[in-house]
This record gives sequence, structure tokens and C-alpha cells, in this order.
Amino acid sequence: MKRLFLLFFLFFFVFCVHAQTASELYNKMMAKSTKHIDKGKVYLKKNKISKAEREFKEAIKSWKHAYVAYAYLGIIYYQKRDFRKSKEYFDRSIEEFSEFKKNYLKMKLDYMKEFQRKAKELQIQLDKHDMQYQGINATAYETKKTEYENKYKNMKKEYEKDKNMQYDAFFRFKYGNTLMALRYYNDAIDQYLMAIKQDPSLKDAYTNLSVAYFIVGDCPNAVKYYRIAKSKKAPINKNFERDLKKRCGVN
Repeated sequence: MKRLFLLFFLFFFVFCVHAQTASELYNKMMAKSTKHIDKGKVYLKKNKISKAEREFKEAIKSWKHAYVAYAYLGIIYYQKRDFRKSKEYFDRSIEEFSEFKKNYLKMKLDYMKEFQRKAKELQIQLDKHDMQYQGINATAYETKKTEYENKYKNMKKEYEKDKNMQYDAFFRFKYGNTLMALRYYNDAIDQYLMAIKQDPSLKDAYTNLSVAYFIVGDCPNAVKYYRIAKSKKAPINKNFERDLKKRCGVN
């Protein structure tokens, strides 16, 4: 009976306890931080800047790799027109995203290894005994084994996808605006280009990219992105449109 109990304990440990995904475990770790970020976003939407700022700072206290909170603080300080402080927060956000990604992928990989190890342990235990004698249904075992194999395949697939995780396009766009305000035009261009590559629907980024290229004297690209912005019905400043047509010969 002891052996039978051990076998079933291992069986349910592998397939029930480990049913929680690595993503879910990681979400639990940063749950408190996420609550503060969500509150901050609500306050920011209502233009309650001080309250939003407090929530984002609390999010960072709760979890040091809360790169999203740093990015929103970058947005807040842009609105306050403290562009240097805004840049500091965006730079820190990008640094913390790298740490977040590194730790997140490590946790997923460790989880997968542990999942695989426990499954191998179970297989060894079952191979040592006659399943029929121990009262274990072979069909049920094969079903669970298939479930495990599929689950592990999905984990590997998710891990490979997460390896390509990138910093948020929206934050890159906002960071580009901060860099434009600081007159770091070439750096702003880089951020806008990366934002558009990740999310082509960010139509304002095309307008700002056109402006940035215009300022650095690159008429071909200024015109190119102006036309894309027009086709996407993005808002374009009339004075900029006039100057672009005058200097770059836009029809």
C-alpha cells in the first residue's frame, strides 16, 4: 500500500502541482507591483499626475524590475516638461526590461527542467513495478503521459517565443518624444523606427519620424514618412506640412 500511495502521490505531484505554468508563478511574484501599475495607469488617464506618480514609485518599491513603472514615470516627467528626468526613467526602464527578460527566461527554463526531471522520476517508479499488480490503469497512464508530452512541447514553444520578447513599442515611441524634446534627433529616429517595426499601427510615430528626418536634413526620408503618415490619416501640423513642401518639394 505504501508503494501504491507513493506512486499516486508522484503522479499527482507531476501532473497537478506542476500544472501551474512558469508564467503564472512569475505573475504571482510581481502581483503587488502590477496592482500599483494598474492604479497608476487609471490615475494617469484621469490626469491625476501626482497620484499616478506615487503609484508607479510604489510599484518599483514592490518589485525592482518593474520596467513598466519606470517607463510610465518617463511619460509623467515628459508631461512635466522635465525631459532630462524623463530620459533617466526611460533609460532605466530599458535596463530593467533586460533584467526582467533575463530572469523571466531563466525561471521558465528552470521550470521546464524541473518538470522534465519529475516526469522522469515518475517513469522510473512505474517501470520498477507491474502497473496492473499495483492497480494502475495502463490506459489512464498513457493518457497522462500524452498530456505531459503535449504540455512540455507547449512550454518549449512558449519559451522560444519569449526569447524574442522586445521592449514595448508604445514606450519606445514615448521615449522618442522625450529625445526629440532634448534635441537628440538621431536617437529619437532610432526609437521611432524600432517602435514602428514592432507595431506598424502607431501612426503618430510616422509623423514624428518625418519631423525628425526633416530637422536633420534628410528630405527623402522626411517625405517618405510624411506620405505614410498621410495614408494612415495621422495628425500632421500644418506649419510642418508647409515647410516640408517648401524645402523638400512635396507635391
